[in-house]
Amino acid sequence: MSESSNTNSQKQRIDKSTLIWVGLGGIIIAIAGLNLWSAFDVKPQVSPKIVEASVPDFRLTNQQGQSLSLSNMAGKIWVADFIFTNCPTICPAMTQEMARLQSEFVTDPVYFVSFSVDPERDTVDALSRYATAYGADDRRWHFLTGEKASIYQLAEHGFSLGAGHNSGGILHSTRFVLITPDRKIYGHYDSRSKPAMLRLRRDVKALLKK
Repeated sequence: MSESSNTNSQKQRIDKSTLIWVGLGGIIIAIAGLNLWSAFDVKPQVSPKIVEASVPDFRLTNQQGQSLSLSNMAGKIWVADFIFTNCPTICPAMTQEMARLQSEFVTDPVYFVSFSVDPERDTVDALSRYATAYGADDRRWHFLTGEKASIYQLAEHGFSLGAGHNSGGILHSTRFVLITPDRKIYGHYDSRSKPAMLRLRRDVKALLKK
């Protein structure tokens, strides 16, 4: 084989290797960008329009063993999320964030509802212990349990949040949902995102002024 053929072959191998590394670099940058977007939820700092959807009726049981339905929340500003007490990953952080909201709006008529996506294990007693551990005010923060199918349907079709389970465990959204006094969904907010949580606080204050 001639020297020029060897040189051309080497160039081709170098070109292919370069293309592979460039492609991998592009993929890594894209993944990093998506993760950054997810973590910080960077969006224009404007008030979201009220979603043209009403929360459907529900009737579940809270940590005090009392029945709670949508009618009990009528005329109230409230924040909802979906968690479960045995969750080892995202739920503790979500509940801590909700506890901070409860403390910040302690003198305002703002309420909180945490629906369990693991109602079979999250009995009234389990929810009561969990609520106490996070300093929940039973008059303003309800932890609800009930029929699993109804809760999953409420999450997906009522609040537009993912919820379910597979062989890997229970799946649910990390987002909080702000509900207006007339039962409309005002917005969704990623509880892991500081900008999103700042928007939630601002939007709650805006609703309080109306």
